[in-house]
Amino acid sequence: MSSKERVPATLTLDDAIRELWDVVVIGAGPAGSIAARELARNGARTLLVDRASFPRSKVCGCCLNGAALRILKEIELSELPARYGAPPLHKFRLASQSHFATVPLNEGVAISRERLDAELISAAIREGTEFLDETEALIGNENADSQSVSLNTAGRSGIASAARIVIAGGLGCRVFAHNEQDEREISKYSRVGVGTVLDDASEDYTVGTIYMACHRDGYVGLVRLEDDRLDIAAALDAAAIKRDGGIRECVEHVLESAGMRVPINVANTHWHGTPRLTQSRERVERGRCLLAGDAAGFVEPFTGEGIAWALASGRAVAAFALSSNTDGVPRLGWEKKHYQMLSQRMRLCRSVSRLLRYPALVSISIRVLALAPGLAKPFVNALNKSFATESN
Repeated sequence: MSSKERVPATLTLDDAIRELWDVVVIGAGPAGSIAARELARNGARTLLVDRASFPRSKVCGCCLNGAALRILKEIELSELPARYGAPPLHKFRLASQSHFATVPLNEGVAISRERLDAELISAAIREGTEFLDETEALIGNENADSQSVSLNTAGRSGIASAARIVIAGGLGCRVFAHNEQDEREISKYSRVGVGTVLDDASEDYTVGTIYMACHRDGYVGLVRLEDDRLDIAAALDAAAIKRDGGIRECVEHVLESAGMRVPINVANTHWHGTPRLTQSRERVERGRCLLAGDAAGFVEPFTGEGIAWALASGRAVAAFALSSNTDGVPRLGWEKKHYQMLSQRMRLCRSVSRLLRYPALVSISIRVLALAPGLAKPFVNALNKSFATESN
């Protein structure tokens, strides 16, 4: 499949509402696609639904760290990055106030989200998942033995039913009919995510290196993808974007202040944005509904952590969706498992994101790392640590 070839739906709306599904997965990003694939591999009649068509552009998530790569290996998808020429990541170059440090990376690859997401959906379909794109899903009433889901596509709607629902629709997804069930806590210090992918033939940003410019207003990351395009992803203060006159102007300001070159084609590119990045939910388990991936909570990530969290969450939620009591209701425990699996990693990223808000501390850290890059090894190892080695 080419990176531009659409992933087709495998059934119609009429087909979807006739079936009594074991699981309906809402959201076909990495968490949802992995969950759907693992469910189908284990014999569950699974429907994967997304409001978008694929491939689609995404703001961030083009870097897969060691933890993410190990999950792909454990679920027999290790060949996916190499199949499409995803370049290995060898270095992480950090810049602030014209100070620079380069830290070695022993694991990781860069791959476009257009490619990654489409291939994960295709992998789920090959295992028996049914896929319905360009379809809005809204959680309806819970019945004695199932949960209803309203599906809306191309001006038509219908009601599907499933024993269980996995909600993996991303940061801003709202899928509950009662708005209070969709409420989440958004940090008042949270930044917004912005990003773009552009053609840039310069030698300033080379293959195999993650570049990051840090500033009090946020940080901007750049990396070469499998097709040599340049991915730019940033976490920025909303007030700074407004002050500078727009996303592009704010990104340029952060890059220039850090001492990094602004790519030539930035002025002519289209920017994508996200809601505020740091969000949490009081509950990630509601009756027959389990929340996974970014929909369950998120903090500002680094060098592949966001995708690693999504892959781990998708794999784990599938196991919980398959594990039921005799009455068909998922057993309790997803709240606890989700917390144990991700809380330590999220605390680490939250601590680093707070550090990046203090330019003086960042500059001191960069000067130290420039002299002794090995000091970053424990942090790099923590990011790459396999989820399988952590306590359950």
